[in-house]
Amino acid sequence: MPLDSHSLCPCGSGKEIRFCCSDMLKEYQQLETVLSGGQFAAALSMIEKLEKDHPNNAALISAKCLILRETGRFDEFIAEAESFYRENPDKLKAIAEFVIARTIGGRTDEALSALIDGIEKNEPGKIDGSLLFPLVMIAQQLLEQGKIYTAVALAKLSQSFNPKSRESAALLTQIYRRKDIPLIEKELTFDPAAPDDFPFRDKYQDAAVRLATGHWKEAKAILEELLSCAGQWPNLYRSLGLVNFWLGDADAAAEAMRKFAASPRVSFDDAVDALTAAMLTRRQQSDDLDVVQVVRTVPNPDKALEILLSTPRLVSMPFDARMYGDAERPAPSHAFRAVDRPFPPQGEALTLENTPLLLGTFLFFGKQTDRDARIEIQVFEQNRETLLAFLSETLGAELGPEVETNLLTKLPWLFKKLDPEFQIKDPAGFSADAVEKLYRDYFETVFAEEWLDHPSDFLDGGTPRSLAGKPESAPLLAALVQTVVFQTDPQFSEGLARALREKLGIPQPETIIPPEGDDSEALAFFQRIPIWRWSRADVSTLSAAAAGQLLRVVSLFGEDEAMTRLSDRILSLPAEKENAEARYTAYEVRIAKTEAAEGPAKALELIAEAKKAAREAGISDASLSLREAAMQLALGRADEFRRLVTYVAREHRDDPEAMAELQMMMINLGLINPDGTPRSMPTAPAAAEPAPPAGETKLWTPESGAPSSGGSKLWTPD
Repeated sequence: MPLDSHSLCPCGSGKEIRFCCSDMLKEYQQLETVLSGGQFAAALSMIEKLEKDHPNNAALISAKCLILRETGRFDEFIAEAESFYRENPDKLKAIAEFVIARTIGGRTDEALSALIDGIEKNEPGKIDGSLLFPLVMIAQQLLEQGKIYTAVALAKLSQSFNPKSRESAALLTQIYRRKDIPLIEKELTFDPAAPDDFPFRDKYQDAAVRLATGHWKEAKAILEELLSCAGQWPNLYRSLGLVNFWLGDADAAAEAMRKFAASPRVSFDDAVDALTAAMLTRRQQSDDLDVVQVVRTVPNPDKALEILLSTPRLVSMPFDARMYGDAERPAPSHAFRAVDRPFPPQGEALTLENTPLLLGTFLFFGKQTDRDARIEIQVFEQNRETLLAFLSETLGAELGPEVETNLLTKLPWLFKKLDPEFQIKDPAGFSADAVEKLYRDYFETVFAEEWLDHPSDFLDGGTPRSLAGKPESAPLLAALVQTVVFQTDPQFSEGLARALREKLGIPQPETIIPPEGDDSEALAFFQRIPIWRWSRADVSTLSAAAAGQLLRVVSLFGEDEAMTRLSDRILSLPAEKENAEARYTAYEVRIAKTEAAEGPAKALELIAEAKKAAREAGISDASLSLREAAMQLALGRADEFRRLVTYVAREHRDDPEAMAELQMMMINLGLINPDGTPRSMPTAPAAAEPAPPAGETKLWTPESGAPSSGGSKLWTPD
């Protein structure tokens, strides 16, 4: 809306222009017009002229900061923003620009502190519009830095202030969908109210309002005043711990969570969750493993390459060289993986004893204008001597001297151990079940034993096994187990957790029994339970409607075990019109799981069943038909693909959501342009997905549809 005398003044005073900068109305209108047209140079010239007569005008300085950012002049912007804030530390526009500047400069701690100061200058529940952009911006930056609690809290805060914000919605969706972020980090919450018998219930309520509205420093001060009553209500410590997480003080947060967990009034599960929350933000550093790069020359590259390509314990990895080079650094000609033992004979079952592990990787470079032929070896320090000895034995005189060694990165011990990197020469020769058993055996035997004897910073350098069987250590050990479980592939986490708890002598989680009664009572019960515990719930008494509502919640977070239990419960009940929507959602879950575990052919059987149920219930089958079309194309059945696409386009042409989904699928497949103009429909069966290259076998997972053991790798060309 164009500015007029009744508009709020752009200087940020909160007053209408007629009561503030009335003499600047014409200039503000002109500046708005120039900026909206993207004429940044003209706008900057106008601002500089106006500043001579109106120095330190917040509206002009904010506009200048915007122009400097939009034109990529970040050094000038940061200097301008810092000067603006220094001269006007109480003005919200100055605070907003300072927060943006500090975030761009990577100084997120200072940015966050200033942002909260700015929010606290508003009444709880309100925010000045100038703070909305920096609020989302710093949340995104903190997410990239792995400061999950703060990023989640800021994203939720942004959405509460501005429900229509696409940026905050997209950020929350990104966080919720990330499998590498434990659910406890996404959904750990404070108590909205104190117990009725708590003497300072009203004061805690004031703190809760401030916690919910971004007035975190004020809330922290109130909670600290109430700590003298924590013996009566220890949850004060948990709320204090959470706000300290949000404010970036991990040490203070961990201390508060430990005090909460130590209270005899706190349940075992709540104590374990609090300790887990603290551990997740304070990764131990003492066990980091070095990944090094060793460069060795190759006197006769042709001869060396001939030997490497014929060595059984070396696997040549196909890759597109165009993606791994530039004018300054030509791409390697070959990439190899070295394994620690020979591959098992054809037909022999996979076992922990006969399946090779990755020893290291290396890139082979031919002779270049200014460099000799060489190999660049990337290997964990602990494997370096073994790998170099193997290469020396293999290449002999064809391996030249070492010319360079440097540290590439450091990786946590746990991260490495949760990714054993088994190498299988013929992936097609083994079933998913065989590979899954191999990894399950690894986690529940080899990994479990090594982890039990591995020193932990959280145990002051002690090992989990050293505290086994001690009742007072049970919550701490259970939390340690839970942190491991949260970082383990869901296929193996439950079995690993059970094995570790048995070896440590700590109780297995009890089944959660919801009350039998009407749906509202059951749903209220689940609302009081953290979502990450829903997988432990007995859902056998839930109605389809209640299970459907819970399924929609856990689907948002991708909580696999709870999704499976709830969808199975829904599909076990008779199909009725009242539960049609819940059954549709349940079928979607089961189809996705089946496609990931058994492939599209098996999933098509479920889709046929689901489409039949949808038609009987009067529900659109458009989404299912499009999913079927994608699977048919993956199986090379182009005629079936065309039939299904035509069916959806004809029968669901009046359904905007179906048409939008169809268009997006066609764009993603490259069959139409984003503007809707056609390219071409497939006229021949699509090629089947290529098998993973030799030596690159991973576990089948729902995320990939191909084998994967989880975790990052050393450099690979794939």
